[in-house]
Amino acid sequence: MKIIVASMLKSGTQTIRNCLEILGYTVVDYDYHAFVDRDEWKKIMMYGSEKGQFYKMYKDIDAVCGSPAYHYWKEIVAEFPDAKVILTTRDEEEWLKSYENYFARMHSSWTDAVTHNFTPTGRKVQHHFREIGRLIFSCPQQRMFKRMVQPNRQLMKRRYREHVADVLANCEREKFLHLTFSDGWEPLCSFLGKDIPNQPFPHENQKGSLAVSKWQSDTFGALKTELNYIIAIILVITCFCVQFLIF
Repeated sequence: MKIIVASMLKSGTQTIRNCLEILGYTVVDYDYHAFVDRDEWKKIMMYGSEKGQFYKMYKDIDAVCGSPAYHYWKEIVAEFPDAKVILTTRDEEEWLKSYENYFARMHSSWTDAVTHNFTPTGRKVQHHFREIGRLIFSCPQQRMFKRMVQPNRQLMKRRYREHVADVLANCEREKFLHLTFSDGWEPLCSFLGKDIPNQPFPHENQKGSLAVSKWQSDTFGALKTELNYIIAIILVITCFCVQFLIF
């Protein structure tokens, strides 16, 4: 583990992930946490992390970002004391609007609704994300087939301020970069000791586009494959029943 991105969701995490991948790092994000390390995160969110647990999870990874890893940045640093920490921030009102827009687009997606409720993996992933909401934003426990309830705006902004203040106050200065995207490649590459790439600085997930584009990824595409199998089984059973009734 070389890099820990301590940025909250909707603070440019997709942009920094893309930057790090361009620079040659292997990065795990929220989708990896939800699909690959979901069982480990379930134990961590319920009971806390154990010594050596994060080392075992990330010893072969270059960088980690996304929910819920950023919430445990201190614990991960303790397992990887030589790792560098990157924080990206934005105006809290802009952050909140972006967060709300992201979840509004998710809730308006029939693909999300169907796959998260009618596939075995989808239900587990939805439970994972709801546990994150409970842990970080004190979202109430909810039943399946119900839309995720967001916490009140005051609480969300407070949690955002608290997290940013915690990172700024407690991270070792020599291993820390408070990155501003408008500065482009130079501060990031200088901090990591990398040459500046011969391509424009990226900007990902504008206006919550991740809520739609995520279905193009192999990770979330697995849910669509699972759903297709279920639909095929239902169609076969339906055809069999129709033929039985006719004949």
